[in-house]
Amino acid sequence: MLTRNFSCESGEIDLVMVDTDGSIVFVEVRTKADETFGPPEASITQAKKARLLRTARYLLGANNIENRPFRFDVVAIVLGQTGRPQIRHYENAFVP
Repeated sequence: MLTRNFSCESGEIDLVMVDTDGSIVFVEVRTKADETFGPPEASITQAKKARLLRTARYLLGANNIENRPFRFDVVAIVLGQTGRPQIRHYENAFVP
């Protein structure tokens, strides 16, 4: 992991990781108690995606790693009433 809860004027990114191939992975984590009003990943709007992209570009530029490939992943967590939480990982969830 490079960092977590990175924030700047452009926005905030939950996790910034490095994949085994060297790609930078920006991870948005969404958690809900249940899916009564839809899955957690459905709450990521176009505006949120645009803020994530601006924030990612800022982080890459500020750390001189602009030449590395990057992607955006989403981790959706549904806590549920009983048992273990349901965790879904969407690799390359959206392309800027």
